[in-house]
Amino acid sequence: MIRSAILSKYRIQEFIQFISNMLMIVKQHGPDKLKIKALYTVLYQHHEKLQEAYKQDTISDITPQLAHLDIRRDQAIICLRQICDGYTHHHNEKLKTAGKKIVECIDKYGSRLYSLNYGAETAALKHLARDLQTNPECISALQEMHMEDVVNEMHMANTKFEKLFIQRLGEFSQYETKSTKELIQLTSEAYRTLVQHVDAHATLALSEEFTSLISHMNENIEHFNQVVERRKRGGEPEEMDATSDESVDASTL
Repeated sequence: MIRSAILSKYRIQEFIQFISNMLMIVKQHGPDKLKIKALYTVLYQHHEKLQEAYKQDTISDITPQLAHLDIRRDQAIICLRQICDGYTHHHNEKLKTAGKKIVECIDKYGSRLYSLNYGAETAALKHLARDLQTNPECISALQEMHMEDVVNEMHMANTKFEKLFIQRLGEFSQYETKSTKELIQLTSEAYRTLVQHVDAHATLALSEEFTSLISHMNENIEHFNQVVERRKRGGEPEEMDATSDESVDASTL
């Protein structure tokens, strides 16, 4: 029985490599001999198109700029929340109240904003910056803790990010290939179809060929599932934007 791959948690580069490994494994075992050549070919074709679309994505000059701005805004919101959270334990009542006010304002949008995908984080930080820079109580609290420059940094990086992100979307709209998201879905469906047929063949006519193939496929699945588990234990964000090094959108799988 082929194990379940946690495809929804694989980042795009991991997903592409996972499928690449599976194709290599099936090829080594002989898709013709196993009577799964047609299914192998469909998966191979979708995988090739996905690789090309992802390559077009990553060669954009805007992509590294977005990555840099994303780090800047992530660091700013992490700094802001952690320091304000620290002030909630301060012996000075004014600083304690100020810290609580800002933490509450941030947490209306989520305590781990840096882990959201690109679009969701952009929108959340935009609304948060508006609250922090227009609400008199928030303004006073930030001044009390001398954190205005951190909010300005977060807002500036997020605003620049939003403009570049829109610009890059315009570039992507000119591509003739299918969107990365659609190709991920097609590749995932082709992979699942192949897995179902391999399991069915193995059940109906158990043989050394299929037993060996399934064993190798499970080794690959185990490796990538462990990558996800290690990332989860380390507290590293799992959800990232589908045009960078993010997780595959679970809604497409």
